[in-house]
Amino acid sequence: MKRKPMQGLLAAALLVTSLWTGTPAFASSIGQEIKIDVSQPEISRDGFDISKEYAVWKVEGEQTLTLYNLSKQTETKIGNKNSEKKKPRVDGKYAVWIDSRHGGADVYLYDIANDEEIRLTSGNASATDLEISGKKVVWSGKSDAGTDIFMYDIATGDTTRVSTSGKASDPTVSDSYVAWEDSRAGNPDIYYYDIGKQKEEVAVEGKAQQTDPSLYSDKIAYLHGQQVYVYTIGTGRNKQLTNTTSSKSGVHIYKDTILYLDDDDLAYQEVGKSSGKEIATSVFEPLAPRIYEDYAMYAKRDNNKKLRLHIYDLDEKEEITLGATSGEPSQPDGSDRYVVYLSESKKKTSVVLYDTEKGTSKIISKSNADPVRPVVSGKYVVWYDKREDALIAYDIRKGTEKQITNEDDDQLPSETLYEVDGTKLLWVNLDRRANLMITDLATGKEIEVTSLKNEPLSVDIYGNYVVWVEESGKKTANIYLYDIEEQDDLLIRKNVEVQSAQIGDDFVVWSENSGGAKNGWDLYYYRIERQRTELLLRYSEGDQKNPQASRNMIIFEDNRLSSKEKDFYYELYDVEDRSYSDIEFDDDAEISSPRIGGNRIVWIDERDGGPVVYTMAFASPRNDDAVEDPEPKPEPEPEPGDYKEYRLIDLMIDGTLGEKLESAGFSKIVFVFFQGTKDEVTLSLKDGLMDSDRMADLFEKAGVRGIDVRIYK
Repeated sequence: MKRKPMQGLLAAALLVTSLWTGTPAFASSIGQEIKIDVSQPEISRDGFDISKEYAVWKVEGEQTLTLYNLSKQTETKIGNKNSEKKKPRVDGKYAVWIDSRHGGADVYLYDIANDEEIRLTSGNASATDLEISGKKVVWSGKSDAGTDIFMYDIATGDTTRVSTSGKASDPTVSDSYVAWEDSRAGNPDIYYYDIGKQKEEVAVEGKAQQTDPSLYSDKIAYLHGQQVYVYTIGTGRNKQLTNTTSSKSGVHIYKDTILYLDDDDLAYQEVGKSSGKEIATSVFEPLAPRIYEDYAMYAKRDNNKKLRLHIYDLDEKEEITLGATSGEPSQPDGSDRYVVYLSESKKKTSVVLYDTEKGTSKIISKSNADPVRPVVSGKYVVWYDKREDALIAYDIRKGTEKQITNEDDDQLPSETLYEVDGTKLLWVNLDRRANLMITDLATGKEIEVTSLKNEPLSVDIYGNYVVWVEESGKKTANIYLYDIEEQDDLLIRKNVEVQSAQIGDDFVVWSENSGGAKNGWDLYYYRIERQRTELLLRYSEGDQKNPQASRNMIIFEDNRLSSKEKDFYYELYDVEDRSYSDIEFDDDAEISSPRIGGNRIVWIDERDGGPVVYTMAFASPRNDDAVEDPEPKPEPEPEPGDYKEYRLIDLMIDGTLGEKLESAGFSKIVFVFFQGTKDEVTLSLKDGLMDSDRMADLFEKAGVRGIDVRIYK
């Protein structure tokens, strides 16, 4: 049965939903160039922090936290992989966060020096706010009176309840004091606890609202209505810092410098100054900025609505890069869902994996590795580690790394001659002669394809075939094709000037010098099923060189339309249709180091002034190349009252649908169809987008007036 077109309002609602979630339907449009710019990490809405030596945040789509060493520019993943984490904080040698792994909201501490994780709360805890300073950790949690502030002393291991009202929240801490927001009088005031005297005191109270306290030493910065104030515990002095009519929020203090949001602009102000200085605009207000010494950390959405982490140096008056993925990119490769490349900085080189569906990046090589030439296919990434003189494979689904070759087993792999297709890794063992090997990455089983006298000029693997180019004379070479299933090789081109050959769907393609004349490099291909070689492209002027193949598409270098012989550009050609592709690079593209794999092309581009990885899909991914996400640990069912419910039609009419969905997050949206009837159906947004036909059927049958939206807390 043919489905009727959806109603206009419904189509608009689904479009809004899909756009802000960055779902696969919109993530990799065919022919659309995607700039992979990770100079600022993409983060979740669960918070971030910065201290003298470390920063901490959570990458969108991950459960672990990223602990970043500011001086070494290295990342460490901390925390359980199967639980939610919120409010990460770091100071000194400790990081803390709120963790759901025991069914509640417990406070966990990570001892960086000892690589040790410690649970600070027990039972079904319900921590909501969290801060750390030195060896003092504070949080708000349930008490017999309601909600109070608790303090944990890392040095002694003691936990102390420091508030008594049962209406305390938003704690902050220094070495000598704890401060918080307290509503015991009916409206929020600022209270503090003197750790030395073990005494609770009121700092600021009144009819107006006193909120957002931030403590450094004995100074409490806070909001009085819409203005920023500073209260000094030692002197009892209360000073107004700002006096503009705009709304302030997100107050954070370090020494005498106070960071705050002015509407959605980020500003800072010294305690003794009469005015502040703006350093950023359009800052993401739900995540409060953080400051340590000269570094201001904040979050902004980019043009694709992804939440990016930024750092501004107050002393140098400039933004700085953050994260080990922010080095200069090189040697990219791609296949369907994933892109990999090297990130090179002065201190280290890392392998970065980019997920085109989620729009997230992460480092997958170890901090002590020295990797080169990463390649990706299916669920595996492979690179050569120069420190180990070995090939390393990374399982994307499991998040694990394995060394594939070992010199103790008489294995010395080439640094450049290896390719991966699905689970099959083709590589050259140079230990004695040049042996072509295939290793099954899933089983570890190895087979020898052939033994050569010398190192081949190129190798490639695709489907059931292997191809290699082997020198036959001073300027000539032979091309061989090997059938993996039949274990049989075939000479398909003999004694020609050729440098490399690549395999696509039912063909092998290469460039050879036809007769040695000027502009004599032309493209040839071998039709595997027909077992014959044919000329693919030849022009009287210009060279066509270095073809790469994937599926039915090739990319090659051409100079026939250039004014200078050495000026090459890149062309895309559809071998199946025997025509140039309709997909084209942007006119501003400055392409180098292109690679083609799966359904996509990746390259380094300097159109924006510096090297950046770009990628573009030329076809839809194939089902057999899809890589499933790791099976998530089921989350406990929400308790009654843990969500708010709206009629879909009301949200669409008043224009708040997109705002509410965006503020809630992808995983917290559930649609309810035919509520209160025997036909009632609930469908999460995540499941609906995975089964779009079912979602569309339910929307069509219920209509926008028969659908409710539950937004979970």
